[in-house]
Amino acid sequence: MPSISSDALLVVGGVILWWRRRSATRARTTHLLVPDLTARKGVRRTRGWHATTGVWLAVGLLFLSATGLTWSRYAGANFGAGLDILRAGTPELSTTLDGVPPPGSGGEHQHGGAAPGTADNPASYDNVLTSARSAGLSGPVEISPAAESGLAWTVAQVDNTWPVAKDRIAVDPTTGAVTARSDFADWPLLAQLSSLGIQAHMGLLFGPINQILLAALALGLLCVIVWGYRMWWQRRPTRADRRAPLGAPPARGGVRGLPWWALLLGVPVTVALGWALPWFGVTLLGFLLIDIALGVLARRRRRTMPVSPAPAGR
Repeated sequence: MPSISSDALLVVGGVILWWRRRSATRARTTHLLVPDLTARKGVRRTRGWHATTGVWLAVGLLFLSATGLTWSRYAGANFGAGLDILRAGTPELSTTLDGVPPPGSGGEHQHGGAAPGTADNPASYDNVLTSARSAGLSGPVEISPAAESGLAWTVAQVDNTWPVAKDRIAVDPTTGAVTARSDFADWPLLAQLSSLGIQAHMGLLFGPINQILLAALALGLLCVIVWGYRMWWQRRPTRADRRAPLGAPPARGGVRGLPWWALLLGVPVTVALGWALPWFGVTLLGFLLIDIALGVLARRRRRTMPVSPAPAGR
């Protein structure tokens, strides 16, 4: 999603801008975290609330951005591919049954009711659940019948509240034998952190406390957005000869004013981020194309603008 891809960059950029502003004005360090209530009413006071609240929210917003990207469509696929390369992804659970003919190899046709070990037979679920309890899978579990005959069923713990229970086993639905097992404690560290991060992102990991924190984060973010638009309104020109409905945009040429080392590092990093986060890359490219087009149009207007003649006698 574009918003998830760009959130982290917006947060980091905002914190850097606020730090540079406070450093340039030699303001007290406490004003990085606490708004300056002595500031005059207007854009300065609004900026103080906007920036300091954003600093407090930064860690939570970066966490939500990172955990959201891990299960997004495109960036999540790249993240999963990276975990596979590092052999740090969620382990696969084998559902192969030794000594059982593969699906589609034929066999006797059952008559007179559902065959043992099939999804149509209610006793199969009881048999598999009993095996799961005997194997130590307590709490709520999810039983997934095999998509084809000749494969094991899977049973997975689905307790996503800390301490989580996410062990999985494969069970032969006919005999009840456990044929494979994958315990959460044995997962690679990155796979564990990714799973826990997603549950925290969804407000499940720590129960009501988790949900209250997310609600507070959302409320704070709404305030930051409103203050941002309010600053834009307060910065608008109000002189009779320069009235405008909104604040003036930043001056062009900011990239050209960067030091060479920033460009040397920034360009490849931006390209890499655009590849890893495709939605971010596409929207950034679109923004650059629009900005270039607006710059070209502005230069053409300046060239065609008539020049007023100098006053006589000068």
